[in-house]
Order: sequence, then structure tokens, then C-alpha cells
Amino acid sequence: MKKLLLSIVAVCFFLTGCASSSNKETDSSKDTTAKVSKVSMKDDLAEPFTADGIEMKITEVVSSESVNQADKPKQLITFTVECKNIGTQDKGIGAIDFQLMTDKKDKKNKKDKTYNVTEEMEAFGGVLAPEKTSKGKLYYLIEPGEKPTKLAYAPADKALKTWNLQ
Repeated sequence: MKKLLLSIVAVCFFLTGCASSSNKETDSSKDTTAKVSKVSMKDDLAEPFTADGIEMKITEVVSSESVNQADKPKQLITFTVECKNIGTQDKGIGAIDFQLMTDKKDKKNKKDKTYNVTEEMEAFGGVLAPEKTSKGKLYYLIEPGEKPTKLAYAPADKALKTWNLQ
């Protein structure tokens, strides 16, 4: 009797294991990959730009797939920015001063679609004392299939520098 009960329990474990592994195979066979654009700078990354006493340069650009809070696939575009206060007074700099433009047109005003840094990830920002440096990242979540074309440094919505992307 014990052998019969033990063999029934063993068969149940075996069938449960087979059922779980077949579900995993089914889940992994779904194609959930979104199209991720490769992004790089057309302009020279090593060339610093100075605005309002802050010298800055883009040192790295990375694109990858991401999923936002609503589980929708998005492209995550990340820029690394290095800033140095070359003035004699404290200066403020932050991720909010940058905007990303893509190849898609905005339906309302027919201009290039513009993105601000995403609120879903930590943004850099603060006050730089004279001769101090800072390094931070800009994160943008854009629609799959969109291709970033420009990154603009635009404090107070006035573009002081635009980097071309490819």
C-alpha cells in the first residue's frame, strides 16, 4: 500500500514538473522584442561645449529595450553628460535642461517629436561650485521604431546647443 501511494505521489510530481516546463517553453517562444534603434553621435563627442559658464560634453550614448510601468515595450536612450563649472559663481545644471528629438512628427504642430527626460528614472541635477565637475545620465523612453535625431541643451526652452545623432 505504501509503495502504491508513493508511486502516485511521484507521478504527480513528475506531471507537475512537465506541465511547468512546457508552460515555460510556450512563454519563451513568444516574440516580445521591440525594434531598438542604434544611436550614436554624428558630432564629435570629445568636443566640449560651453554655455553660461558651464563646460559640458556627451561622453556616451546607449540604446536598449525597456518596459514602462504599463508593460509596454519602449526604447531606452541613455546619454552620459560631464559638466564643469568654469565660471566664478555657482551654476545650476540638470537633466531637465535637455530634450531629445526623433524622426517622427508631432501630430499637433507637425514639428519633430520632442521628449523630455523620463520621470521613471533618477535624473541628475544640482548646483556646481566654481571649478567643480559633475557627471550624470539622461534617460529617455521613446516609442519602438522611432529613431532619435537630435539632443538639445535647452534651458528655458531655448536651444543653446544641438548634437546631431545617427
